[in-house]
Amino acid sequence: MNKSINYRGLFSLLALALLLVSACQQKEPIDKVQDLGYDYFPSEINWEKTYLVDSIFFNDNTQSSDTFQFILKEETAGFAQAAGLDKHQVLKRSAQFSATQNWEPRSSIFVLKTSQNLQWVEDNQRIIKLVFPIGNIQSWNGNALNTQGRRNFVWQKLNSNHVVLDTNYAATITVLEARINNLIEEILISSTYAKNIGLIDYTNNQLNFQTSGVSGYKVRQQLISFKRL
Repeated sequence: MNKSINYRGLFSLLALALLLVSACQQKEPIDKVQDLGYDYFPSEINWEKTYLVDSIFFNDNTQSSDTFQFILKEETAGFAQAAGLDKHQVLKRSAQFSATQNWEPRSSIFVLKTSQNLQWVEDNQRIIKLVFPIGNIQSWNGNALNTQGRRNFVWQKLNSNHVVLDTNYAATITVLEARINNLIEEILISSTYAKNIGLIDYTNNQLNFQTSGVSGYKVRQQLISFKRL
């Protein structure tokens, strides 16, 4: 009689232990793959983007300003590789100043995306536009790979909404590339990227204040369309 009771107690304890183990296993969190941010500039696909570019140029000699607006087209154009350099993606640019005009060729851009950063080569100057993983460090030297002076790039917004020409982009990041505001000059450069698209909004304001007036320019480049080729 006593042995029968002991066996039943032992079986009950074993059953309880199995239930506890099963419950613990079910509650264990599943590790998520870290989003490194590579999708904020897609380089594995061919694409075409068009931007609306608004610019104002200030002349301190004449104390006047000129306003220009045009459409900028940017499209992938294969890859290029030189001796001692990694293979760079080529971005071909062209501009249209009115709907009745043909596209006029502009300078090309060369882009290298590594596991650590996104390098943008324009006018023979290599700039580190992004660093990966996104948000892992707060700031970096965008001019680390050229001969210009140090320029701190800073994360301004991460994974936020951003509206461009009445279009809302849900997953975007914004990098503040330069900001100076004093009695002599006003500089503001920032870039916003959307996931699976790339650059959607770019501001480049560089003004200089003299006794004779204001010199410099303001440029705003906003995405109109994006399509895969």
